[in-house]
Amino acid sequence: MTRHAGVLVFAELSAGELDDAGKGILAEGRRLATTLGTSWAAGCFAAAGGAAQEAFRRAGVPDLVEIDGPPGLADLPEAQAEALVDAARALGAKVILLAHTDQGASLAPVMAARLSAAIFTEAVSYGRDFAGLTLRRQALGAQVVEQRIWTDAARDASCGEGAVTPLVLTMSRRALSAVVPPGTPRGEARRTSRTARVDATGEGARVTERIPPDPQTVDVAEAQVIFTAGKGCDRGTFEAMCELARLVGASVGVTRPVYDLGWTGFERMIGQTGKTVVPRLYFAWGISGSMHHVGGITESRRIVCMNLDPKAAIFPSADEGFVADVREVLPRVLAHVHAAVDSREVKR
Repeated sequence: MTRHAGVLVFAELSAGELDDAGKGILAEGRRLATTLGTSWAAGCFAAAGGAAQEAFRRAGVPDLVEIDGPPGLADLPEAQAEALVDAARALGAKVILLAHTDQGASLAPVMAARLSAAIFTEAVSYGRDFAGLTLRRQALGAQVVEQRIWTDAARDASCGEGAVTPLVLTMSRRALSAVVPPGTPRGEARRTSRTARVDATGEGARVTERIPPDPQTVDVAEAQVIFTAGKGCDRGTFEAMCELARLVGASVGVTRPVYDLGWTGFERMIGQTGKTVVPRLYFAWGISGSMHHVGGITESRRIVCMNLDPKAAIFPSADEGFVADVREVLPRVLAHVHAAVDSREVKR
């Protein structure tokens, strides 16, 4: 491999395709390389299919490193980390960028140890000035912004071997966007193949089972669909919402007034004083829309709300809103869903 890249971006291929996190980290890689004034490349495990290859081009990827290995490579995080480190060294990359997914969070510390690199996880933003690359992440329930500076960025990420301490950086999923901005130049995605080295002794960590996340127990900050109850819900309506969420595979959230009633734990409270969330769908049941709550949901992909008051503050923040009493509507919706579920079970 002769081409140089100051930034190596790892893109996960789920079933051979790029998911939203994969597309988002590619866009972030392009921005980071521009910020550092260096070139960049993307790396993935196994060959990218036609759709994935086109997605790499649309994201502007100039070079693509495809890492192959034995069938069990996906279950060997240490072998994967070693393969990415080898690719980074071959490219001369001083920054390895990953999305903070389960896989990214597992690989990052191993790679940092192998490279004797600095590591910063769950970044939400960054910026460069004379001091270096300032990295930021949220802490204490998003109430505090923590900052660290990678000072070697000021020395140029494309310096020679040994001149710069490498950086392993993971970006929070909430900071990633899969949208390709208009005018983004298409990349060539020139493909280079590498073979991962696997320990023949079988020593080291191995994934033995993958368990799908349970919407009822998953951290609401990671949930994809969230039903949240506000003070427009009484206890019976809240229980109906929880049952509806269980039936359709949604996670449950609450506002501060509902948490204060003791109906659920603090880990389910959503807003600036609770959890900041970025689901695909956020349904606000009986929520007035205080600034503290809305501040914690603004990055949701789609917000739907229902409130009896047509002047409730939640409506301007919603993509779709319904003026109705949730205490009347929720039991009816739950009955319809129960009927649909029972009918499906009978057909089976």
